[in-house]
Amino acid sequence: MRSIELVLDDDSDREVRAVWNALTEADLPSLGRSGTNDPHVTLAAGESLPVPERFGVSLPAALRIAGILLFPAGPGRHVLGLGVVVDEPLARFHQAVHHVSPGSLDPSAPGRWAPHVTLARRIRDVDLPAALRALAAIGPLPQTLAVGGLRHWDGDAKVVTPLS
Repeated sequence: MRSIELVLDDDSDREVRAVWNALTEADLPSLGRSGTNDPHVTLAAGESLPVPERFGVSLPAALRIAGILLFPAGPGRHVLGLGVVVDEPLARFHQAVHHVSPGSLDPSAPGRWAPHVTLARRIRDVDLPAALRALAAIGPLPQTLAVGGLRHWDGDAKVVTPLS
């Protein structure tokens, strides 16, 4: 699988990692356990997604957080994330990415996409109350996250190509 992803600036990256750490310290699933993942928002994903050269529009400067988001991840499990508001700069950039990146999967297509920063994958439904308590204990969640760049991730080759 390949993807094109927005990555965060250093301060926003630290904010998300603090959330990951709160989940880890509560002995809950967290992307902080992977050791190889960076906080990001996936714009497009697909088996043969090419490395694009240019987009024709500016990278969004910031991402507004909408709150906690859940996606089904199999029986009794969910993906836990921070939902991202699709404002005009993000929508325009997302559309541009899809224009120059044929082969993306339908869930990441404009009109179907639910942008988010993943906090935990496959968290058990019975652990969701504990996860919410752990998140509440660290204080307010970030309201905005600053964009630090763009990358292409080739999951098969394990290669990151910075795009900006």
